[in-house]
Amino acid sequence: MKKTKKNFTLVELLCAVALVVILAGIGFSAYSYASHRGKEAATRSLITRLEAGLETLKTKHGFYPASASFGDITVDLNSAGVIDGITFGTQSITNAKQLKDFLSVVDGENLKKYVSNGNLTDAWGGRIQYKYPGAVNTAKYDIIAPGADEHFGKAGTSTSPCASLADYKDNDEWACDDIANFDKL
Repeated sequence: MKKTKKNFTLVELLCAVALVVILAGIGFSAYSYASHRGKEAATRSLITRLEAGLETLKTKHGFYPASASFGDITVDLNSAGVIDGITFGTQSITNAKQLKDFLSVVDGENLKKYVSNGNLTDAWGGRIQYKYPGAVNTAKYDIIAPGADEHFGKAGTSTSPCASLADYKDNDEWACDDIANFDKL
């Protein structure tokens, strides 16, 4: 008996290539989804830590930093990379005891990785905004990050945070990618 050589047909090769492309597409989609969710979780964690630090300021020192309008949270680093002060909108925290109490809760070393050009940013690089008293949390403060689209509100076109919760919700559902301390209201 004569042995015959088995070669792949063109159809078999095209099916194999199509299968590889489909699997790569699924893998890329899963990676993109996981990456987005990871950045969202990191930003939520940062906002939660900022809230804990602000509550420490209120408990130990009797105040939340005042800021009549939304403003950036800026971090002042000295030449050695140590945090010298933090500004919430318009009020700076430079008192050594207040800053130490705030940073001990927030984890100052971790906070530095979210600083870009002096501004505190979310995981996508958008500037985190602060206002006290808040536009939504009127008894406390609002902290909001623009999220992946780097714009605020459900239309995703504003460069500054919106004035009311209705600008973020549709029929009681969160309707934008912004990440805020009030998105669970």
